[in-house]
Amino acid sequence: MVSTRTDTSVVIVGGGPVGLSLANELSYRGVDYVLLEQGDGTVTFPAGENFFSRTMEHLRRWGLADDLRHGDAFPPDAPRDMGFCTRLGGKVLALFPGVSNAAAPQSDPHSPEGGFFYPKKAFDPALRHFAESRGGDLRYRTRLVSFHQHEDGPIRCEIETEDGARQVLRTRWLAACDGGRSSVRKALGLRYVGSFGEGYNFAVYFRCPGLGAVLKGMFGRPMAQVHTLADETRGYLTSVDGRDEWRLSIYAQTIEDKIPAEVVRAVIGDALPFDVLQAQPWSGHRVVADHYRLGNVFLVGDAAHLRWPKGGFGANTGIGDAVDLGWKIAAVLDGWAPEALLDTYETERRPIAIRNTNEAANNRVLDHMITPDPILDEDGPAGNAARAALHERLFALRLREFVTPGIQLGYRYRDSPIIVPDGSLEGPDDHMVYIPTTRPGARAPHVALAEGGSILDAFGQGFTLVVCGIGIDPTAFLRAGRELGIPVHDIRLTEDAARETYETALVLVRPDGHVCWRGNALPQNPHAIWHIVTGRALPRATLTAAGQERTHAG
Repeated sequence: MVSTRTDTSVVIVGGGPVGLSLANELSYRGVDYVLLEQGDGTVTFPAGENFFSRTMEHLRRWGLADDLRHGDAFPPDAPRDMGFCTRLGGKVLALFPGVSNAAAPQSDPHSPEGGFFYPKKAFDPALRHFAESRGGDLRYRTRLVSFHQHEDGPIRCEIETEDGARQVLRTRWLAACDGGRSSVRKALGLRYVGSFGEGYNFAVYFRCPGLGAVLKGMFGRPMAQVHTLADETRGYLTSVDGRDEWRLSIYAQTIEDKIPAEVVRAVIGDALPFDVLQAQPWSGHRVVADHYRLGNVFLVGDAAHLRWPKGGFGANTGIGDAVDLGWKIAAVLDGWAPEALLDTYETERRPIAIRNTNEAANNRVLDHMITPDPILDEDGPAGNAARAALHERLFALRLREFVTPGIQLGYRYRDSPIIVPDGSLEGPDDHMVYIPTTRPGARAPHVALAEGGSILDAFGQGFTLVVCGIGIDPTAFLRAGRELGIPVHDIRLTEDAARETYETALVLVRPDGHVCWRGNALPQNPHAIWHIVTGRALPRATLTAAGQERTHAG
């Protein structure tokens, strides 16, 4: 007989932003875990500094958003302005104004947080320290050597520390947050589906104290990112720390190493001294794993999907994965949802990955439609006309990468078996446009409360029944849920504008902030609703191939 004893509920493999986000989500929900990271946590090449408003709403729920928003790794008051020019010292072609980290919450009408721009080399450590401060078991310089899962018992993980010492951890679930080269995914025999190598880049991380001043002189303001059109490599510069550190990316024909100093000099010229800190080639893909779950092992983040890095969709999509998986694991562990609920992790999150991966690829295609032309640097009527035409073209083709409220807030879990459809017409899924709605499957919209804060602050622990209808007594509905052991509370909206935003008299919101049922009257069979939204109406979980022994050699 196989022993059912476990040492921890979840083993998280990988200590990047997604693994650390899953750690914080589990901590928020009182779930014990062990996080394994074979490195020491140092981020040697900072990238992915654009964090969505939805990601910040999750950090708000954990209690971390304010500290990061006003952190000193990127100046809180520096606007995230994006620009295009022919070359450094050349002609300005377009400016897409942005807002600062500090001003974002007041500038976004649809979120109490707004977006956030912060270097990964500071973001990851902040997530780590916050998880550790809440008692998380994070083990750095520790790698997963192998794992075995069996249908009748826990997953047996063999791990190795830096000094070569080995031990066995027994866990109920394993979450692979180990990136695009995920050894866990490969050991499971799961594969990416899609198109590899749709484009190539070479990137250099460097320090150049005078570069910010040059760009400010060109655009009349400090710049967070500047794209050039001097030649087909289309070099673009991103401020890493809002001061002296920058990342330069150029298009390449293949995956190839280049001489970093030559790459930098070709873009910024000979006048500015600089120091190369790190460099690397990378590829842009459009792939999503064929499955997100095998037995009690789950793929999360880049282990499940890779995309062209245009628009900041990578870490943000992965953090969304972590939140979805985290609340479902907690629900099963707390006993008010069946194991079958975990099957809906793939059902809900895989379509979002496909959507976001395709949109990132679309951004790449549209960027390649902007081509260099020597006339853009010319003075006189011909140059002026060419620049005016390109200015309009840049707004038509390239603004969409930087204005993405539909991607950030408008995703919805259509066709999910734990969402109760109401037959209403689905609104447009436009990446640039967010239309607040409580249609089942959508993120419950933000409204400011009269007593301060956001209604989003009421969501997170259990289900929340938002009562907008006058004279409706939800007691019977709430009692039905509680009789089943389901955590649920209610909140009433009294202001007309807030009730109008929530559209119906009753809106049921899940622990992750998504609407799972709504109506203008109490349901005739409240127990049936609770059975659907908690996964109790689902067929028994099919732990695909869980009876087979799987080994991962790290």
